[in-house]
Amino acid sequence: MKKSILTRSISIILATSLMLGMTACGDSSNTDSSSEVSSSDSEGIKGETKTWGSYTVLVPEGWYLKGGDVFDEKDENICSVRKSDFVYFDFKSETEEVMKKQYEYNHNTYTLNQKDLEQTEIAGISWNGFDYGSEINPGFELYAAYKGKYLRVSCVGFTFNSRQAQEILSSLKINV
Repeated sequence: MKKSILTRSISIILATSLMLGMTACGDSSNTDSSSEVSSSDSEGIKGETKTWGSYTVLVPEGWYLKGGDVFDEKDENICSVRKSDFVYFDFKSETEEVMKKQYEYNHNTYTLNQKDLEQTEIAGISWNGFDYGSEINPGFELYAAYKGKYLRVSCVGFTFNSRQAQEILSSLKINV
């Protein structure tokens, strides 16, 4: 009997801890969303334009620009504009074959609420792609060919039509 009460008590404590931990993570995600600039702010997102290799892009205040990736931190064809591991934009210049394979892989993997996007021109680049995810964890994938480069953008934390995504993408300049 005592063992049963102890087991139940530990189960309740663990479940409560897990729930509070998930709530804290949810609040963190909500903080990311609530830190988004409201549409009534006519000044846009505040930040600094920075360059890494092939890319010049707006880095919002409180975010950072990271060049390269885990395999090659000096790769000038890859950079990220990051707020956290859960809110970021990855920009990549790849061969056409790699871009298509990665895009297809992601298209087949990120299937939650997936919606193909209409071809859209932003910053002189004609993008194709898809939105995916939920309100808690949205994201999108884009691909384009531009001046002989094959580009792919992966974003987590925003939908394609969000103001933040549009401002960051609009600031993008590809240095050829």
